[in-house]
Amino acid sequence: MTDLLVAGRHSRYFNHTRSYHLFTRVRMIAWLLMVLQSAWILIDWWLLPTEVSTTIAYARLATSAGCLVLGIWAAQPYRLEVSLIRLLLLVLVLTLFQTGSTLILEHHGYQSSVAGYAFFPFMIITMLAIFPLTVLEVLGFTLFVVLVELVTQLWLGSFGQVGALNDLWLLALLGCIAGWASVNQLNLLLVLYRQATRDPLTGLANRRQVMEQLDEDIKVARSQGDPLAVMMFDLDKFKGFNDQYGHAAGDIVLKQFARILRQQARRKEDLAGRFGGEEFLLILPGMDCTQASELAGTIRAACHETRLQVPTGDEVSFTTSIGIAVLQAGEDHTGLLQRADEALYRAKDAGRDRHCLAELEQDRAA
Repeated sequence: MTDLLVAGRHSRYFNHTRSYHLFTRVRMIAWLLMVLQSAWILIDWWLLPTEVSTTIAYARLATSAGCLVLGIWAAQPYRLEVSLIRLLLLVLVLTLFQTGSTLILEHHGYQSSVAGYAFFPFMIITMLAIFPLTVLEVLGFTLFVVLVELVTQLWLGSFGQVGALNDLWLLALLGCIAGWASVNQLNLLLVLYRQATRDPLTGLANRRQVMEQLDEDIKVARSQGDPLAVMMFDLDKFKGFNDQYGHAAGDIVLKQFARILRQQARRKEDLAGRFGGEEFLLILPGMDCTQASELAGTIRAACHETRLQVPTGDEVSFTTSIGIAVLQAGEDHTGLLQRADEALYRAKDAGRDRHCLAELEQDRAA
């Protein structure tokens, strides 16, 4: 439930997905409104006198220009803060036009005789229904539109009249309906995202999500000059454990190890995933080899402290071997994972229940 209230509990990786949804829908609406705003100038010329229609035409062209900018603004589509700013700017552009056109029409005495303009704030508020937003975000956008309408009514001296109060009530009601649809979209997106990216047994990221995010984190690490560490885990003698205690006991161990990874990799940018079978991978943006080694020791200690009761009634424990690699200049995910895998095998060959650092490329070549 808290996932729907605020975005703070969402993972960085889900935020990328939601951000792209917001980005594409803002652009779609911006392109559509750019065309409609410009085309409506002909209707204004038909219905309004020249001095009014010309002034509003300039306002429409300015609004179309704002929508054009939002339509061609394609930078950082996966950054949630930027996508929310895009949506805020879209709402702001439309609200400015609605407020300005209302004041112009009221000044010339055409506010109640021209269709379309009175419905503009309702169009803005119902537009929110197509975006996956949290409850707090919906509340913020709705209050903004309602507040602008309230200020406009106070400016025009219509606040307190039956029609004005009905407009405020209808805006609030439509905000609730649009908000319900918007939050439901967010909930559906969360469900689909988890189904597509999570391992059903452990709840960690699946192999596909791990590989996609690793590629993205490598790009970010290169662009910002930050370190990036990966840990590859293998549960020691897991096949023999399954043979002795059964696969149900093995599943219990896998779930517990997944809990340990989630507890120890607490940072929002960390990603723990099941790589296959009893192999796991941890992506650690911003960590160097020293920090990664300390974390590996903490994870191994947590495994030592764990005692589990399996269906046979036995109390069991488990250990893990870990290979650590830190991204080198010019290295892709293939080379990084290969070095981590080699370090993992060295840890296993050295007696298991330990971690080993991957060799640097120049050391391997020598």
